[in-house]
Amino acid sequence: MYVHELLRDVGGGLSRNKCIDYLNALVQTEAVVRAKQMGDPEWTGSRSYVGDIMASSRNISNNNMAAAAAAASTRTLPQYGMDTAVGSERGDESPHKAGSENTACNTGAIGGEKSQHPVHETVEDLETTKSRRCWTHVTWALTWWLPSPFLKWCGGMRRPDVRMAWREKVAICVIIFLIWCVLLFVIIGLGLILCPKEYVWTMDDVASHNSPDDAYIAMRGRVYDISEYLNQKHGTSSYVASKDLMLMYIGQDVNASFPLSVRTACPALVTQKTDPKYSMYLTPADVTALQAFPFTHKVGTLPSSKEMSSQSFYAKYVLPTLNHFKKGDLVWDYDWVNSMHREQGKYWRVINKEVFNLEDYFATIDYPGNTDDSKWRFLNSHIENIFDDKGADGTDITDKWAQIPWSASERMANYNCMKSLFYVGKVDDRHSVRCLFTNYMLLAFACVLMAIVLVKFLAALQFGTKNRPTPSNKFVICQVPCYTEDEASLLKTIDSLAGLSYDDKHKLIFIVCDGNIVGSGNDRSTPRIVLDILGVDPEYDPPGRDYLAIAEGSRRHNIAKIYSGLYEYEGHVVPFMVAVKVGTPDEANRSGNRGKRDSQILLMSFLNKVHFDLPMTPLELEIFHQMRHIIGIHPRDFEYILQVDADTEVMPDSLSRLIAACAADQRIAGICGETMLGNESKSWTTMMQVYEYFISHHMAKAFESLFGSVTCLPGCFCMYRLRAADDKPLLIAKPVLEAYSELHVDTLHKKNLLSLGEDRYLTTLMMKHFPQFKLKFIQDAKCKTIAPEKWSVLMSQRRRWINSTIHNLAELMFLPDLCGFCCFSMRFVVFLDLFGTLTMPTTLFYFAYLIYIAVTGLADVGFISLILIGAIYGVQAIIFILRREWQHIGWMFIYLLAYPLWSFVLPVYSFWHMDDFSWGNTRVVVGDGKRKLIVSDDKAFDPESIPRRRWGEYEADLTAAGLLNAPPPNMNPTASSSREDERMTMYSRQSQMMAGQMRVGSMYGFPAAASVAGFGGNGGGAGVRNSQYAMMYGSSTRPGTPTGFPAAGAPDHRYSMAAAMAMQQPFDATVRSQVASVYGGALSTGIPDYSGVCSPSPAVMAGGSHTVANAAGAITTQSMSHEHTVIPGLDIFANGAIASMPDMAHQRPLSFAPTMSQPVMGNPAGMGGSSTPPSDAQLVEAIRQILRAADLNALTKKKVRQRLCQQFGTDLAGRKDFISDTVDRILSGNL
Repeated sequence: MYVHELLRDVGGGLSRNKCIDYLNALVQTEAVVRAKQMGDPEWTGSRSYVGDIMASSRNISNNNMAAAAAAASTRTLPQYGMDTAVGSERGDESPHKAGSENTACNTGAIGGEKSQHPVHETVEDLETTKSRRCWTHVTWALTWWLPSPFLKWCGGMRRPDVRMAWREKVAICVIIFLIWCVLLFVIIGLGLILCPKEYVWTMDDVASHNSPDDAYIAMRGRVYDISEYLNQKHGTSSYVASKDLMLMYIGQDVNASFPLSVRTACPALVTQKTDPKYSMYLTPADVTALQAFPFTHKVGTLPSSKEMSSQSFYAKYVLPTLNHFKKGDLVWDYDWVNSMHREQGKYWRVINKEVFNLEDYFATIDYPGNTDDSKWRFLNSHIENIFDDKGADGTDITDKWAQIPWSASERMANYNCMKSLFYVGKVDDRHSVRCLFTNYMLLAFACVLMAIVLVKFLAALQFGTKNRPTPSNKFVICQVPCYTEDEASLLKTIDSLAGLSYDDKHKLIFIVCDGNIVGSGNDRSTPRIVLDILGVDPEYDPPGRDYLAIAEGSRRHNIAKIYSGLYEYEGHVVPFMVAVKVGTPDEANRSGNRGKRDSQILLMSFLNKVHFDLPMTPLELEIFHQMRHIIGIHPRDFEYILQVDADTEVMPDSLSRLIAACAADQRIAGICGETMLGNESKSWTTMMQVYEYFISHHMAKAFESLFGSVTCLPGCFCMYRLRAADDKPLLIAKPVLEAYSELHVDTLHKKNLLSLGEDRYLTTLMMKHFPQFKLKFIQDAKCKTIAPEKWSVLMSQRRRWINSTIHNLAELMFLPDLCGFCCFSMRFVVFLDLFGTLTMPTTLFYFAYLIYIAVTGLADVGFISLILIGAIYGVQAIIFILRREWQHIGWMFIYLLAYPLWSFVLPVYSFWHMDDFSWGNTRVVVGDGKRKLIVSDDKAFDPESIPRRRWGEYEADLTAAGLLNAPPPNMNPTASSSREDERMTMYSRQSQMMAGQMRVGSMYGFPAAASVAGFGGNGGGAGVRNSQYAMMYGSSTRPGTPTGFPAAGAPDHRYSMAAAMAMQQPFDATVRSQVASVYGGALSTGIPDYSGVCSPSPAVMAGGSHTVANAAGAITTQSMSHEHTVIPGLDIFANGAIASMPDMAHQRPLSFAPTMSQPVMGNPAGMGGSSTPPSDAQLVEAIRQILRAADLNALTKKKVRQRLCQQFGTDLAGRKDFISDTVDRILSGNL
């Protein structure tokens, strides 16, 4: 602010240092004044303020100051409600034709952006809920290790609410990370802990490795791979073991081929005295086992072999050699071991999960000749008794083994002996509950997912019908919020809505331009593009209307302008309304912009007030006025609202199908169709989105639709029912409106709900407040939208979507009335969606783990996981095939190639940027256990200063003043600059004059209008309820605001002030006299007296030959010229009878401008034509002539002066003020 003032005063001639010194003096002076005003003569409380400004002033560079000087030199005063992008005029050139430099740098009429410190603060106490307090405690518990000073000074987070939001984000990320860890631990780690990877084989496994290249053997409970060993030299020179002989051993247990003497195996139990020559060998119980091998490796059987002659042959040569080829342990299924004991009476037992086979021991002691020899009973007698239990005990004798009364040395001696002679392996516990627990758990989870996938598959197959719906007569508002879209997107959207195969008389295109913004790559502002597409006269500038926006502080006050008319597209003639949010005079940057939610609330709040007959703001009264008296549809008649984004192309039959579905089920409160991509092949970024769009609708939304609870009706294409069959409000209900109109978006949760995901949150509110109604999806209603074509844009979009999904699903989790129960409930589905969204990155980790274990063999690859993955993508492929959507199979492969981006990069980026949004001038301070909301503004604003009135009262005042069907009065006549605004049209000035007849106050001290009326009977206008769509069919309803409409074959279409005043309804003598007085005398346009006859709509006025109805009901034919206003297609209300009306259904919409040729302005009689300055009387008469002949909607004071200069041949710049005052007096009827 100071820089602009300084540069404005001194012209930028000071040096940088002098500028800074001067700024410091200004700052300190203002700080002292402020301190004294606040009762602080020492101005201590303002020192920080001074320091901040001084610090910022030191950062001003010479270049910045030069740029500021340039901006200050071109700065213009703010014009209230006048935006360059809406077609106001500067000089002789409209701003939208003046090049992009002016509009691209600034969206309003102000030449540079203001930069001033807020001087007003509004403090409001906020209630802290219990859940909020609990979450705050959790947040601090997880982020206590990050001190606030560190965040403030190192993180640049000066405000406590910003730091709190950052802490909340970190807390959420910590919780998400912990969920990841728990999930991965359960899926991967728990199984490895409960059942570690065991390198074990069964005898069946060993038997399967029986080829020369894959040769396994088992010996004394261990498994060896002797594939390489077979190729080596074996035996001695006298007895060579060929490879063919060696192959006889592979795939078998070779214990019988390597017998051990008892003394060698049990030296502590069989002494030298008992067996001095190592000759005690056990008798094999299975004689056939010996016959299976060509050679027995018994010590001493091959004298030529030095190794086999040694008593330590097995321990010194066999084991060390085989250990090089060891693969693992041999395992036995416990059930098989138990069957050997129980069913076959074998001496197989289990001790501490080790399997022992004492068949040879008992066969030896039972062998004839050994029964009386005690040396063969070398084991402890307790062992013999336990093994020889006659089937009385169990197979697992671990407990009994532990109960044997012996010493530790004796126990060890017997155990070592048994391990050397009788050990055959371990119990295979890979199929135990301990090892299968995680598998069972994953299987149960997989079964649930498979069931859901199957239901989704069936839902995708059976949803929708291809039958063409029957025509409907329901009234629908097609709402299109727009922001910075380009002309091609806007044109495509508007044309698609106009071309819908739905009765044109029953749909209204309602476009809301969210601010006077110039989008990137555009040469005009968005409102200007929209109005040009619709054919609105660039010079037509309606008055701005106040309303309360969804914002905080002074930004709650916003101003919008309303345009309405007809739009023609391929034989369709559709009414439209455009609301352009232009902002207040104080707004310099993004003037009028309040966000998409405000654009939605603007219409929802209006319809709510219409329904309940509540007081309305001036903007809402203007919307009501134009709907009722220009469009010809009572706002109460609308039953549905179709929400479409400005880059969406709706298919022709989509609206009919949505209406038909709602008509078939009165419990449907909201419905959506399929959104396809209109630029699917534009880039790789768009290609990888095609499959995701298709499957998210045909499986996810189709499945949710079975429950009647689609969790997200996309804002780009969905429809809501305004009222239920019993006339109870739905979308416009007070609970929905209040929750969706939340002003204090001061927490991370609210920011993500209301700032990033407003469309999804609106769906959440509908589910919350109307659980008995349904939110459905139908696949046959389709639209095309434009997907992000750049990766950076996609990341920004998905950041909003993912974070809003998390916060909305968290809201849905706690709704009390979700349908279903347990695992068959919508709550369970919502939980799965929320859990899946949070844990999406873990799927990438799990896939990487599966690939790793498959390559390394670290663990067995779970077939459950592979089956589940195959089933999920398999049924999706089936959907493509059954629907003959062959291209989606290719799109699916592209999506899978980009799966790491979808599953990891985008979610992680979104989680960490959950607090990435603007905080504005609102901050929250927590102290003494209370939360205070502080809104910093440059001025104070009281919402009650916006006038409000009911429509009935306002309509009655208009009727009483004879202005019900005249152009609307400007409710803000003094809002513009104090100096003359040469851009204002005659129509705008006439509106200011007429405002004096209104009896409503305004916050700015000038007349304004306000709110809704009763809706019984015919309303305030005579006969207006009996005849809708006046514009389209020439009925009696008169327009209330002149609006530009697309003329047939003419790019310029204006509705003149004179025509508007001449066609009031009813057109009695009083009104005629008012019109005459407005124009300074009797009307000279040849307008006939239609007293007692309903006037025509301007939409049916055109030149040429027309059938005209007179007051007596006779039909005549006249020729239109500028001398006579001929009215075709009148409804004649003569003696209660209605005359026939020409069929206008197949005619092109006509301009609101009657074809009146403009007379050439020459020198009237008695007026000087030389350079002699004209007298005041001559100027007054010339001005009268100009005003009578010109189109007042396009005429400005500057043009009047130019014509006067041309007429009198002299420069009249010195009499500018007289001319301006004369124009005002003539238009006001005072001259």
